Amino acid sequence: MQIALLHKHYSQEHLEQVKREMAELGAPTIRAIWSEMHGIWMAVEGCHRLRAAAELDIIPEIDDISDDEMVTIQVDEGDESVAVIDLLDELQDEASRSITLSFD
Repeated sequence: MQIALLHKHYSQEHLEQVKREMAELGAPTIRAIWSEMHGIWMAVEGCHRLRAAAELDIIPEIDDISDDEMVTIQVDEGDESVAVIDLLDELQDEASRSITLSFD
């Protein structure tokens, strides 16, 4: 399974904290949209959780929101409701520049 991250930036300090928590709590559940165009999941959250899962060799659970009409995502420290279809278009446009993690 391949998952494209929503964004590239992250904090190493926060990543270490998330790894410690994940070692106790187990696999994270990440909201994602399936991209037929690229054959990968497009995460709409959880960049630190996905990086931590990859480093800990934990396979995340996917909450498939592909058929949802709207989704609330974090944008610049605030929440914003967006149409899933519009978000998918945006994520697919950025896919070639996104970091993609593989989980087996």
